[in-house]
Amino acid sequence: MKRFAVAVLSTMVLTSTFANLAGAQSGDIKVIINGVTQQYTQPPVVSQNTTLVPLRGVFESLGAKVEWDSKAKKVTASKNDDTLTLNIGSKLAYKNSKPVQLDAATQIQKGQVLVPLRFVSKSLGAKVNWNQTSRTVTISNQANDSTPDINSLSSKPLATPVTKVTYDTYYNDSLTYEDAVKLAIADSTSVKTGEVSIDQTGKIMKETGKNIDFVPAEAGDEAQDKAFKGYAQTNLNYEAAKKNLEMTKEGIEYNVKDLYNKLLQKQNAVKLAVLNIEDAERKLKVAQIKRDNQMSSDYEVTQATNQLTQNQAALDKAKKDLDSAYVSLNQLIGYKPEQRYELKDKPVYSEFKDNVETKVSQVLTSSTAIWLSEQKVDLAELSLKLYNFSTPGNTPYEAEQLNVEKAQYATEGTKRQLEEAVRTIYNNIKALESQYSQIQAGLVSARSAADMAKKQFDVGLATELQVYEANLKVTTAEQQAEDIVSSIDTLKLAFNKPWAMQGSAGASAQ
Repeated sequence: MKRFAVAVLSTMVLTSTFANLAGAQSGDIKVIINGVTQQYTQPPVVSQNTTLVPLRGVFESLGAKVEWDSKAKKVTASKNDDTLTLNIGSKLAYKNSKPVQLDAATQIQKGQVLVPLRFVSKSLGAKVNWNQTSRTVTISNQANDSTPDINSLSSKPLATPVTKVTYDTYYNDSLTYEDAVKLAIADSTSVKTGEVSIDQTGKIMKETGKNIDFVPAEAGDEAQDKAFKGYAQTNLNYEAAKKNLEMTKEGIEYNVKDLYNKLLQKQNAVKLAVLNIEDAERKLKVAQIKRDNQMSSDYEVTQATNQLTQNQAALDKAKKDLDSAYVSLNQLIGYKPEQRYELKDKPVYSEFKDNVETKVSQVLTSSTAIWLSEQKVDLAELSLKLYNFSTPGNTPYEAEQLNVEKAQYATEGTKRQLEEAVRTIYNNIKALESQYSQIQAGLVSARSAADMAKKQFDVGLATELQVYEANLKVTTAEQQAEDIVSSIDTLKLAFNKPWAMQGSAGASAQ
């Protein structure tokens, strides 16, 4: 058993045969640092025959501290007595104020600074190897390749098992929800069309109103009655154009909220997918060691390998979903599809205390959709009131009466739909709040278990894998809670203006 424990702890810090099993898809570049396969949201690339790697992910894995100055577009990295500075777009870096020529200019892709691979060895003295055949970068700053002493490992500060994701850090831009709404409204062709409609109907209403001298109480002069009905229609068109523009903006507001929060959720999905891959890698290493020590069969290794493959596929999908989420929001706010930015507004949980009956009453009196429907009832009743029986070829009076009924039924239907929407949204929010409470309760236990695993690891009673899995459970629950809060945040906006949610599809299809 002691032999197995030594093998587990030793293998966790060495490059094993697993490195060949954990490769990314064909054409991707794999990075192994001190025996651990890395996962980045922006993988390394080859540009002008130069391999570029993510600076923060590589440097922090080698023990350097990295800072980012977004205004100056400058990266500062420090380790021991060495300080490195780089400017984005420059082929010149500085080590302790002395210039270092780079093979290629630094650049930002998907929020990460990429630097030439050789700069890693120049700046930090790490051993770097590039395998063209397998497209693998192997980096090591360990003093030698000897196996660490098992007794010294248990007394070292815990570092490797902590769940940490190298994620988009160097954003060229940031975006608040409020600014996203402003951008979407400014870019919306539906808003521009609505503004033109207001101007157009306003001019028509002004012209038709020139011949209106009084408001008829009943049918009288046919020409006057017709003129007044025309004016009433154009007046309704004008007011409806203003209301429709208001509804369009509210629909855009909701659509931005929905896409903004979904983007936050997709970012969380990528983070968790990266962590799950590292978990699968660790389990595969353990399975291999157990097999090599004749403590298990090849079946366990095969199962662990299959799980790793599934997790890699899940990460690929999560990345594609994240890109799609960016593209969807970018399309709405007028950004280029490839543009990436930091989301500044992360929803914060607060208990939902609104009364559903009160909100139903408020919605029925403030809904633009209901107002428009009621105006159509008034217009139908006006036509009925000014009906002239002596005019040949008129629509039958009974038919005009039915127009009033149809308008009234339509209004009642709109009210029922909105009332149902309010109640449904309310119930969905409450259901999500219950899930959130359950996750919070589970987090207490998960954090306690992670703390205990850390203490046991420090005295040699737990493995790195056990500590990592305990931390992974905490991180998973935390991000699940964040996703629920994002969903609640979107539903709260829909609860206040349910007609905005119904009109958001039209607002997005500009």
